[in-house]
Amino acid sequence: MRLLILASASKRRVELLRMLGFKFLVIPSGIEENLSGSNPLLVARRLAYEKSFSVWKDYKYATVIGADTLVVIGSQVLGKPKDENSAKEMLKTLSGKWHKVITAVSIISPKRRVLFHDTAWVKIRELREEEIENYVKTGEPMDKAGAYAVQGFGATLIERIRGDFYTVMGLPVSKTYRILKDVLD
Repeated sequence: MRLLILASASKRRVELLRMLGFKFLVIPSGIEENLSGSNPLLVARRLAYEKSFSVWKDYKYATVIGADTLVVIGSQVLGKPKDENSAKEMLKTLSGKWHKVITAVSIISPKRRVLFHDTAWVKIRELREEEIENYVKTGEPMDKAGAYAVQGFGATLIERIRGDFYTVMGLPVSKTYRILKDVLD
């Protein structure tokens, strides 16, 4: 089996790849996440590819996986909040509404390059100001696209999910597992 590298410092992605039984190294890409672009799907795919390629170019004998998750409401892309105030604003924007979560995954190996994505829809329940304040004080929203964590206390904010829970968490595990098994074999 070829060396597998996760080009991400995301604890959630580490946890999910371990859950799938893969052995891998974690080497974060360190790229700056530039959210510019008019099509959020293409932005997520570009960022996932940039993350995997930035690590792969130094480890060309390995298979490198990179991923990016974006939260989209209307035409607005919500990345990770810059500070507590931006986290509160994001949560106010999402309160009581459906939004889209796009996770793109890029896998680069010496012989193959695969780029795919998955989309899920999430409805955040109507949130009171006090709930937003208390949630932001936990610190959980600070490194999460859209300022919430589906796998953490943020789950209490979610009314409904349409699609793959793991796409919302940051890695569509079923698709990723099948493609990685194929690439690594």
